Amino acid sequence: MTRLRLGTRGSLLARTQSGHVADALVAAHPGLEIETVIIRTRGDEITDVPLVAVGGKGLFVKEIEQALADGGIDLAVHSMKDMPAGVPKGLVIGATPRREDPRDALIGAGGKSLAALPHGATIGTSSVRRSCQLRAQRPDLQFQPLRGNVDTRLRKLQDGQVDAIILAAAGLRRLGREAEITELLEPELCLPAIGQGILAIEVREGDARTRELVAVLDDPEAARAAAAERAFLETLGGDCQTPLCAHARAVSGAFRIDGFVASLDGTRILRDAAVTPPDVDAAATRAMGQALAERLLAAGAGELLAR
Repeated sequence: MTRLRLGTRGSLLARTQSGHVADALVAAHPGLEIETVIIRTRGDEITDVPLVAVGGKGLFVKEIEQALADGGIDLAVHSMKDMPAGVPKGLVIGATPRREDPRDALIGAGGKSLAALPHGATIGTSSVRRSCQLRAQRPDLQFQPLRGNVDTRLRKLQDGQVDAIILAAAGLRRLGREAEITELLEPELCLPAIGQGILAIEVREGDARTRELVAVLDDPEAARAAAAERAFLETLGGDCQTPLCAHARAVSGAFRIDGFVASLDGTRILRDAAVTPPDVDAAATRAMGQALAERLLAAGAGELLAR
């Protein structure tokens, strides 16, 4: 009987997502056993300051990747948006399951939408990507850093500390809490984070057995989108301190990627898109994401990133 050790963070969302992956693997390979190994990351330990102040999104994956590299686990399940652009040597993304809704979701006090929020309303979010894009639409809005799990963030809304919060729709849907969403923010208004809604199943490069087992969960469309978006991020060299995002998807008989870079205050915005036929592979979409990033760099994105 084959047994795999699956590493994950200990939050309810992380355990729920990993549980979905474990169930899918067992369904695809009858007789397979999955042992879940909870690994606490530095990002889980630091909850009282914005990520930008303590090192960025890699804080949620480093300890898990170390356990994978050391052989303590056989595979890891991450939210793709938590992963830096580069994967450590010796590790690979073995599969990207089907993408959940990538959009951002606004939950407003009293069910208020973005347009209905009062002048000067405070939105809870630690994402400079979100605050920058929404400030461009509503310069009157105030933004307050917000960390913690979904329950913690919702409690701050219920306690009146903020007038609205923004969370990833994917996480709310996976937790069965989509009914609490007031408004889904379309990409035209707020481009989602790179990899948002995609799970990354990471394995050791040389572990042929595990790579073969997880490959059955790979979704070609999610893989193409992830390749394009992560190439965009890698080429620009941005991180969670930068208002930078990209969103790739099949749309209207084509494959499209939109990219966005801005100044922290949202006063200068660069946005561009690229479109290609729908039947391209992940290698082609990676090149597409890189080319889009290079166009934005030529348009002045390098100056914004340097600031």
